[in-house]
Amino acid sequence: MSERPIPIHVRDITMQAVRVSDTELEVTGRLVDERPEPEDWFGVPSELVIHDMRLTLRVRHPDLVVTAVSATMDARPYTLCTEALGPLQRLVGLSVEHGFTRAVNERFGRVQGCAHLTALVHAMAPVVRQAAGVAFRGARVVPDPATDLWFVNTCQAWREHGPLHSRLLAKDEPGLRALLAPRKTER
Repeated sequence: MSERPIPIHVRDITMQAVRVSDTELEVTGRLVDERPEPEDWFGVPSELVIHDMRLTLRVRHPDLVVTAVSATMDARPYTLCTEALGPLQRLVGLSVEHGFTRAVNERFGRVQGCAHLTALVHAMAPVVRQAAGVAFRGARVVPDPATDLWFVNTCQAWREHGPLHSRLLAKDEPGLRALLAPRKTER
């Protein structure tokens, strides 16, 4: 029997969205990188948490515009890394709905920001949209096809004119429910 391999790099990204008012969400993302490999890299010691970063976006509904940003770096490899926190305020005023990824890349790509915080922001955008769909749906169980079509063409399941989209446009709630995957009852 061979020894179990030691991971070289482990990244965990977690997200949490909460409704903070009738018109706002806060989405907090956390990125943690661990380096279990027992060798140093560029002077960064191994066997420890290399990055532990949190970013909170406050987002207004229904336009999904970022109204506030806060971030922390509890672990980072270099003292210079915290210089990337201030520029995150440039997210304020951006809409998470359309062109968000491009706008983030223009503001924080390469030497303009932190690759890890940028990855976290990118991962947060779909969480904002999905959470807003739940938080502000009112009494609706099924999305309103006249106003809630942001998720069309975001994946193959919700492709335009595919089975889900067609049933939504037809307001066929039983047909939509028939396509739901079985759910596990425990985590």
